[in-house]
Amino acid sequence: MRPSLLEHLCCPACRAPLKLGEVKVDGGWIEEGSLTCTGCALVYGIEYGVPNFVEPRGRADVQQTTSGFARNWNAFNDIILEDEKLNDELFRDWILPMDPEVMRGKIVLEPGCGMGRWLRVAATYSPKILIGLDYSEVAYTAGRNTKDLENVHVVRADILRMPLKTKIELTYCLGVVHHTPEPSRTFDALVEAMSPAGAMCVWVYGKENNGWIHNFVTPMREHVTSRLPHGLLNVMSKVLAAQLYLMAGAYKLGLEKLGMPYADYLRYLRRYPFRYMEHIVYDHLVPQIAHYHSGPELEGWAKKNKLQYLLSPRNNNSWRLHVAWSQAQLPGKAEPAAGLRAEA
Repeated sequence: MRPSLLEHLCCPACRAPLKLGEVKVDGGWIEEGSLTCTGCALVYGIEYGVPNFVEPRGRADVQQTTSGFARNWNAFNDIILEDEKLNDELFRDWILPMDPEVMRGKIVLEPGCGMGRWLRVAATYSPKILIGLDYSEVAYTAGRNTKDLENVHVVRADILRMPLKTKIELTYCLGVVHHTPEPSRTFDALVEAMSPAGAMCVWVYGKENNGWIHNFVTPMREHVTSRLPHGLLNVMSKVLAAQLYLMAGAYKLGLEKLGMPYADYLRYLRRYPFRYMEHIVYDHLVPQIAHYHSGPELEGWAKKNKLQYLLSPRNNNSWRLHVAWSQAQLPGKAEPAAGLRAEA
């Protein structure tokens, strides 16, 4: 943790300012120590260079999902970070039609930052401050992965109890909201953190074009794969990843003309090596919590909060939702939602 992060933090319990306790410092980086609330006197630890605001007893409703993701991201940390050019390309795609250059000089937040892949990408667009937040212990991995980036800070905390005193000018939240117990409530918490001129991009799984997932994969994930031991789930992921790799390879060879399902998704996957596909498959099988949202549902989230919004599909099986308090803060025109259909 850098001491400069302190001015942007507050106690998540009472919102009072925090002060540093005894700390262990290495080259200007706080490795260990504590933060004490000046209001309610609660004490929060600084562990492995990351301030920890997660309550000691934790949340039983998210424990399995967050720990499963943390295990996956730590196992595949090297392959996820390996290709910086590809990560930049993917990041740009996920936040379309927003131009990442708008981050320059702004206070930016990534809720659910995982092991820090997108933090490393977003930092290259020169935000004034970039704060990554994650509930699980993978926040410590994110801290290590971004320690060399002067404008990046990592916090371990709950999105529903964010310890942020500073209002956020730009938020991007990719693949996180749909893995929380109450996605609409999570979205509302992120809106509450936005500054009066703030904007946000949220990417979530789409309900449209994913009927087979609702009817087959979701019950299997909830009742079987999310309960498997890590070793067994890892073997299953390898087997399924091999099939996915062959399908993506077939698409790459031009067999998309045969009318293969999920053509847009396979086009996206074909650039990845096999080991990365293992990570993708494990990522889909491990969580107990995964919601799929329709376009009208997402529009309802924005309207409920009296936000201007822009909704566009990604790979015809997921959604990008851009919101802001004013139309002027929204990005340019989005691609049309042609080809998406709701499925039971």
